[in-house]
Amino acid sequence: MFETIILSAGQSSRMGSDKALLNIKGVPAIVFILNKILPLSERVIIVLGDNLENVKMALQKHFGTSEKIILVHNELHKKGMFSSVQKGFANVTGNNAVIFQLIDQPFISAEVYKKLVSEYKYDSLILQPSFVSGKIKRGGHPLIFAPEFKNIVLAYPLDSKLNKIINDHNEGRKFIEIDDESILHNINTKKEFDKKNIG
Repeated sequence: MFETIILSAGQSSRMGSDKALLNIKGVPAIVFILNKILPLSERVIIVLGDNLENVKMALQKHFGTSEKIILVHNELHKKGMFSSVQKGFANVTGNNAVIFQLIDQPFISAEVYKKLVSEYKYDSLILQPSFVSGKIKRGGHPLIFAPEFKNIVLAYPLDSKLNKIINDHNEGRKFIEIDDESILHNINTKKEFDKKNIG
């Protein structure tokens, strides 16, 4: 089984409103993501900042008091994203592989999650989807980390970057080619969101 970390503690300053609560097909973005991830996860850790209470109310409306959804407040969220990365990994059990999801990427398709989960083997420290266009291969999201990645992340200082840690352990990274550009899309502005939020 898998656990999932969702990072949603940022200020959403470029968006102008909390990304977790953006309306996608009639539900908040965080709910839209959870509807795809919950069936694959034993537990989902959602790391939040100043938006904790608003997101908590939205989730209670849609899921009640689900024991599978754990909300964690990152009191250090203004120190940067890695503080939330560490907060998320501090709250997983360390017994399961971890699906790592950013709130910036709500439009990843359910099929991508299912494909990654089906392809994951415990001989890889990091599993990452990739999209190939011509001769260019681009790594995307979400990533799946082996259980032991928890201790690796927690051993790094607070001013670290997750990308650097992944590069430090590149020998344990495996790419899975996926023909779905949704793995590349980060949503940071209202214009980007409106362009993807159609249909």
